[in-house]
Amino acid sequence: MQKNFGLDYEQKRRIGFFRFIIPFIVIALLGRLFTLQVINHKYYLKIAGSQQWSKDMIPAKRGEIYVEDGFSKALYPLATNETKDMVYVVPEELENKDETIGKLSDVLKIEKEKTLVSLENSRLYVPLKKKLSDDEVKALTDLNLKGVYLSKEQWRYYPEDSLASQILGYVNNEGNGQYGLEEQYNDILQGVNGLYKAESDSQGRRIAFGKDVSRPAEDGDGIVLTINRDIQSEVEKTLESYVKKFGAECGNAIVMDPQTGEIIAMANAPTFNPNTYTEVKDFSAFKNKAVTDEYEPGSIFKAITMAAGLDDGKVEPDSKYTDTGSVVLNGNKIMNSDKKANGEQTMTQVLEKSLNTGVSYVLNLIGKKTFYDYIKKFGFGDKTGIETGAEAMGSVLPPTEKDHTYATMSFGQSISTTPIQMVTSFAAIANDGRLMKPHLIKKIVKADGTTEEIKPEEVRKVISDKSAASLTAMLVSVVEKGHGGQAKVKGYKVAGKTGTAQVPLKNGRGYDTSRNIGSFIGFAPALEPRFVVMAKIDAPKGVQWAESTAAPVVGAILDKLLKYYQVPPTEMDQLKVKP
Repeated sequence: MQKNFGLDYEQKRRIGFFRFIIPFIVIALLGRLFTLQVINHKYYLKIAGSQQWSKDMIPAKRGEIYVEDGFSKALYPLATNETKDMVYVVPEELENKDETIGKLSDVLKIEKEKTLVSLENSRLYVPLKKKLSDDEVKALTDLNLKGVYLSKEQWRYYPEDSLASQILGYVNNEGNGQYGLEEQYNDILQGVNGLYKAESDSQGRRIAFGKDVSRPAEDGDGIVLTINRDIQSEVEKTLESYVKKFGAECGNAIVMDPQTGEIIAMANAPTFNPNTYTEVKDFSAFKNKAVTDEYEPGSIFKAITMAAGLDDGKVEPDSKYTDTGSVVLNGNKIMNSDKKANGEQTMTQVLEKSLNTGVSYVLNLIGKKTFYDYIKKFGFGDKTGIETGAEAMGSVLPPTEKDHTYATMSFGQSISTTPIQMVTSFAAIANDGRLMKPHLIKKIVKADGTTEEIKPEEVRKVISDKSAASLTAMLVSVVEKGHGGQAKVKGYKVAGKTGTAQVPLKNGRGYDTSRNIGSFIGFAPALEPRFVVMAKIDAPKGVQWAESTAAPVVGAILDKLLKYYQVPPTEMDQLKVKP
């Protein structure tokens, strides 16, 4: 038999080749396995995990902002949440883009061409409009267009529209608070979003007995304000009417409880509607100017100067001085606003007639350092700590300044304050000399239903009971006999002081003679004060003095307050200086 030597040779050659190449293949495979299982283990584990788990965000419910009913104490929301539909399209699912977008543009009042362009930039998801009306939702449902979808979204809603808007602020489209309490307390109102995460099959469906590591959402806390809804509404209406009446640039009004520091109302004009904040053209409307804006207070500050003189023991209500009509300090002349010399005057008449020379006389008696100390004790030059945020501090010059500068401070020039500082200082006078921290929040309502009460906080004792009572009697005389007559309320004794402030020029050199700021602060009933009210009218047209602009605002608000809370009328002979 003949052997096939060629075949044996070929087989041996192939076997030798495989013996040679197989070790390399094995090494390569082992290297690949090492790379996959060791080096890139975490990467592929992450991919596998994402394919085996379904996850989605669970939005937290934003905490609401409430006010209490003035009598029932039931909670009423000023800022709450509502669910609205939004519409979006999936471009690759649209059957006829041009026709579909044409129909959508008719219903949604959107621009067809711009919408078509936006579709070219995405194949999966293009939002068209948010916060749809009920009519728009019905129209879209009736059209039943392929590739067009509705989705629910949560939005902030303000049931009372513009009521207390500068206190509240607003929530933007990203869900973050802007301005006011919405911004200042954003973290506690916002809550913490939850997470839905569970094992799923290849189709994304949850496996019945698979792992579920979802984390529930933690809803935000609610806030209950000290604001009285009825009074807030009345104060806003009253302020707005006087701002319009005098063609003023703007105005502020504050109502405070002097015993607790609670803010019962705080208003600004003009205002805005937080439901339509995107339509606001002048962004200054978002500011709570009663807290954020500084101004020279003018003659209302004379009450603070007189408080220092009384408490330092340098003057009494019937102490006298001779008004020559002017005082010259550091080569500069200080005159009364009426340019008159009134002769012998008591300290009470100084406030009644708002005499610049009179408070300059008091300053000279107590000295600049003592005056500065009292100014600081009343809280000027520091934030009051009210919760709205963006609070201005004001500015108080040190006692090293020239005598003339300090003399002008005694009647409210060369010093800057805020409305909240001014009303808080007068509240101290009304509260037997005790300065209370102003606050807007009554309590925090936790998501679990528990509450955290915000207690009144006394800052310090500023002046003695006797000094406060003496000054109160003098301020009643201002309303009864002086420039505060338009703040009178029938059946009640009102204590108060007017102030017509000059407006500094923007370059800081002198004052704008064409503009003024009228303000008035009053409290009532004078013997047992329940309310301190401040009104400020900026740049009224055709009116020079605060007695005609701000004083009647305070009178009208006090009248409403005393009737609303059914405060018994008082008589003048009840008002006595405490021993």
